[in-house]
Amino acid sequence: MINNFDDKNDIFKISSEIREATLDDVADIQALTKKLFVHEISEGYSDNLDSNWSFSEEGKKEIQERITSKKSSCGFVFMIDNQIVGYLIGRILEEETGRAELKYADLEYMFVDDKYRGRSIGEKLVKKFKNWVKSKGLKIIKTNVSYKNKGAISFYTKMGLIPADVTMKMTVE
Repeated sequence: MINNFDDKNDIFKISSEIREATLDDVADIQALTKKLFVHEISEGYSDNLDSNWSFSEEGKKEIQERITSKKSSCGFVFMIDNQIVGYLIGRILEEETGRAELKYADLEYMFVDDKYRGRSIGEKLVKKFKNWVKSKGLKIIKTNVSYKNKGAISFYTKMGLIPADVTMKMTVE
């Protein structure tokens, strides 16, 4: 078990690395995705997530496809002492017609375990993703964030993303 760190920089005094995700990482990514969804639900950021999705056949299959389909998607994990403490999954998507930039990179899922937040792990994952995006010849990164999730909005703004579109919804009864 890894200890909590008193100093934000202690994380760099132990063994850490960022690398491409493999099929051996799927179970850890599923567990972190569950934590992500539970967090989103408990904070009131989403009312239509299934917290067990990542452990469903559909969820497991999607995670496996994202990390193995190197041409159109990617997965990265951040390791500390051989334990995955954060991950990012992204993919290439195509806009509907009528947009100037048709293809873009979708930062689909990213989560850093609570114990390791504030230690630049998310920044390192996004930087790795940006390099992957550049290697694919793309110029645009998008991600969806709940308008209520001020922490995520602040983080992504710090990473250089800017608010672009607002999705609005209504429940019809």
